[in-house]
Amino acid sequence: MFIRIKVVTNAANNQVVPQGQGMFKLTVTSAPEKGKANKKVMQLLAEYFNVAQSQICIVKGKYTAKKVIHILAKQ
Repeated sequence: MFIRIKVVTNAANNQVVPQGQGMFKLTVTSAPEKGKANKKVMQLLAEYFNVAQSQICIVKGKYTAKKVIHILAKQ
């Protein structure tokens, strides 16, 4: 499954907010430096979709706020 996300960094809390039709808004407390925010994004999505972090891949937008994520189905 592919989803599109918008990440807001340096937020007050960590959360995943569905926006409809495969789109999500994620707020993370981490700063967008040295991959910290991406790491937190992967962790939040793994918890939200109940999959291992290894089953989540950033397809597009590794260095931007708007990303395309591929989530492999649970096995």
